[in-house]
Amino acid sequence: MTEPLMDELSLFKRLPELESQLGAEHVKPLLEHLQLLTLQDGEMLLRDRAPVDAFYLVLSGNLRLSVEFGQHTVLLGEIGPGNWVGELGYFSGVPVASSTVTAAGETELARLTYLDFDALLIADSVAVCRLTHGFIQMLMRRLAVTASNPVIDPQGEILLLGDLSVPWTELAQQPHGVIDFLKILLGVH
Repeated sequence: MTEPLMDELSLFKRLPELESQLGAEHVKPLLEHLQLLTLQDGEMLLRDRAPVDAFYLVLSGNLRLSVEFGQHTVLLGEIGPGNWVGELGYFSGVPVASSTVTAAGETELARLTYLDFDALLIADSVAVCRLTHGFIQMLMRRLAVTASNPVIDPQGEILLLGDLSVPWTELAQQPHGVIDFLKILLGVH
């Protein structure tokens, strides 16, 4: 295993909610699999429908998400620190980007390749379970925002959402049972 590029304290200073989301003992194994990168304003991270092989966690700055229809670019929104992109390519089993992702100002990211995510599953399955739970909550929140704040494409069709950012404080709830999780997922009380 390679030496982590960031220690727990540095990560917690940037994203203090991550400790409660994962548990302090599960952050170090995650850090061993992360790579840090910095994008400059306007620099592209992912292109819509192009191959993708990693999750990206925003540490600082913002990412702008958009899709292209012919000659038109439709801005879907921006995401900030504590949010991920690239998760749909992994969990859908179709490793392609679902939008074009560019930096909105200088943006620092942590990159977790899909292969490293699989390796982390072996090294610390609890961390992966909690990360996956966070991804599901994030996707549920984005879906809810989609329904309440749609974007219209150039042909007048409803597309997606506006503000895609999901604060970690909304995700940093203590893990709960599978039944409770499914009730929340399905909207059953």
